[in-house]
Formats: sequence, C-alpha cells, structure tokens
Amino acid sequence: MSSRVRLSSWLRWSILPASLLSAACPKPGTTGAGAVPTWDDGGGEPDGVLAAHDPPASGGEAEADGASTPADPSGGAVADADGGAAPATEGGTAAADGGAADGGAADGGAADGGAADGGAAPSEPVALELPKALHTKIDSSCGKDEGLGTKLKSFELAGVDGKKSSNKSFRGRVVLVNFWGTWCKPCLKELPEFDQLYRRYRKYGLSLVAIATDEDPAPVKEFIDKRKLAAKVLIGAEDYAGEYGSPKFPFSFVVDDKGVIRASYRGYRPECLGKLEADLRKQLEARAAK
Repeated sequence: MSSRVRLSSWLRWSILPASLLSAACPKPGTTGAGAVPTWDDGGGEPDGVLAAHDPPASGGEAEADGASTPADPSGGAVADADGGAAPATEGGTAAADGGAADGGAADGGAADGGAADGGAAPSEPVALELPKALHTKIDSSCGKDEGLGTKLKSFELAGVDGKKSSNKSFRGRVVLVNFWGTWCKPCLKELPEFDQLYRRYRKYGLSLVAIATDEDPAPVKEFIDKRKLAAKVLIGAEDYAGEYGSPKFPFSFVVDDKGVIRASYRGYRPECLGKLEADLRKQLEARAAK
C-alpha cells in the first residue's frame, strides 16, 4: 500500500473518535479560566472506563459546577443549587432547615403550643392525703376557749441547749403550742400524747412547740430524754404564759400557717384529744390547698 493510501486511511479513522469525544469532553474554559479539560472533571478516579462516558444516575441529575447533586428521594429530578427546587438536604426533608424543625416539636409545634407552654389546663390542687386519725371520738364542745381568732403573741425563748427560737421560726407551718411545766402533773401526761400526734403529722406541715414555765433547764431536759420527745421545747416562759391570762394550766393553741389561733384548749381535758387532732388535720388540709 502506498504511503498516500496509508495516510488517508489513518486520517479517516482518526477523525471519528475526535468528533465523538468532542461531545463529552468539556469545552476549554468551562471549568474555570485557563483550565485544561479532563475526562473526569467531577473528582475521583475513573473505574475501568472514562468518567465522562458513564451513564447518569437513575432519576436524572443536573450538573452543578462539574459535580452531581443527589437524586430527589421522591424520584424526580433534583435541580441544581443555584435555582429551581432546593435539593433534599436544604428543603426536601425539612428537618435541618425548616419543616419539622421550624414548625414541629422543636420550634413551634408541641413545644410552643402544647403542654410545655400553657397548652394543657393547670391541674386542680390535690387534696392532702393524711394518715388515718389516731383518735376518732370527737367532742364538739372542745377547742372553743378564749383566744380564738387572735394572733399568737410574739416570743423569743431559749431551749434547754441555750439556743433561742421565736414565733417567726415556725412561719408557714401549722403549730400546736402547748404551755406546760415539770411541776404540773397533768402536763406530764398530756405532752407525750401531743408528741405522738406531732410525729404522725410533722411531714405534712405540723410543728409542736412545748413552752415550759421552768427556768432551770435540768428537769426539763431530764423529762425530754426520759420520754424521748421530738417536740421543740423552750423554757423560761412564765412571763410569756402570763400574757394570756389563762386561769387553767396546761393550755394549748392550734395556730394556722398565718399565725392565727384557730382552736383554744384551756386545762387538761383528755376527752378533747380527738377534737384537737381533728382541728390539726383541718388546718393541715387548708394549708395544703392554698
């Protein structure tokens, strides 16, 4: 074969690939000023064949600056990032930037209009569930002695350890105030019964303040230790007890959480123990309902 034939044949076969390749190869300058076109302009190494010849992914993908945008999960074409529909990561699922995050539980839905922000109506006050009463026999004539409806007089007295307490120390609690003395035999019977009530109801807001007229702390401490009293015991209260002008001793008051005397018991009357417990329970329930 002559050299002219060989040259003509070579030129004819060399033109075909060039024309085919011109459709797939990016035009000079489309990927940046002065950029040299390559077969794989989307990054990565070709796997067996040139990347420019690989078929597009199913569902159709628009090209964005030489890279591909993920297909829309719904099956339609995903537009590029510069126009049209936003890709799934910016608006498809809407969890990260809008949608559920802006109008759902995280920012508006249940969080802004549900139970966390006043959606549910506030619950009604729950009734205080007190333990069963120790004394069920109630004499309605008890607890109506002098002092009803008046404020408990202010005091500041020392305990057997010398530390002082005042009526302000018991503000906000229901208080059973008992005036007694070691010289008073009925007092020594009554105070342990009151202490039993105190142990039963103290976690519900009851305090027991046993105010002794004794000046000497020794006999008072001896009685406390012997009977293992849990009450707050104060001493040196002869003058303070005298302010109430009670002709009978011992005497006691049921005081509400505002410091008002709601029941008054003058003298030792064992038959009134049931009524006194009922008065305490009533004030504890009223305190809890506020």
